[in-house]
Amino acid sequence: MTIPDRHMIYRHLAAAGLLGLLVSCAPPPGSMQPGIPAQDMSRLQETLDKQEQALQSVSRQLAELQNQQQAQTQQINQLMRGSLPAEGDYQSASLPRTSDGTAAHGQGDGSPTEVYLQAFGDYASGRYQSAAHGFETFLQRFPNNSYASNAQFWLADCYFNQQQYPVAIREFERVINEYSDAPKSPEALYKIAIAQLQLGATDEARQAIDTLNQRYPKSTATQKAQELVIP
Repeated sequence: MTIPDRHMIYRHLAAAGLLGLLVSCAPPPGSMQPGIPAQDMSRLQETLDKQEQALQSVSRQLAELQNQQQAQTQQINQLMRGSLPAEGDYQSASLPRTSDGTAAHGQGDGSPTEVYLQAFGDYASGRYQSAAHGFETFLQRFPNNSYASNAQFWLADCYFNQQQYPVAIREFERVINEYSDAPKSPEALYKIAIAQLQLGATDEARQAIDTLNQRYPKSTATQKAQELVIP
């Protein structure tokens, strides 16, 4: 979704307020005063209707954005309240994975909460390469963490957003195969289908959608998949 520009919203609000004031000062239908042509009033009403429709569209988009922000805030609050266990509760691995499966150095320090939030902050800011490294670090250091499946999904999505579809598919498949009860498994299958379509692999895309329909028939991802057009 494209978030409306703040200045555009202000322009809509200002225009709607001005038009509303003009209409409130205008005589009611059927009692037209001399000097105010009916054609001008009709154009004014049409303009007001268009502005109202535009405001309704902006309002819906802002409500959707607010819901997304609330969900992210809730997740961060859960992390800060200690939903992630202490770093010492998990066995650290030696080195994080890279995109080709080899070991990499420089995994960084910090608790599970700090590592996850740093990676997620990079992801939310569009710094996908840094975010991918952060999520890889998190998964390598804290593989049994309750947020490991989420980290694996966001890692895959980092590659997806960079249009590195073969790597993204492989990482999304890890969500499904390595975290059987992952809440984001339906979305992972949906993203796999899209990535396969981008690569022109229509048969693989259909297979992913079929699996999605069979395993998660009532999920939001399944509903979105119904809108995909497969040649």
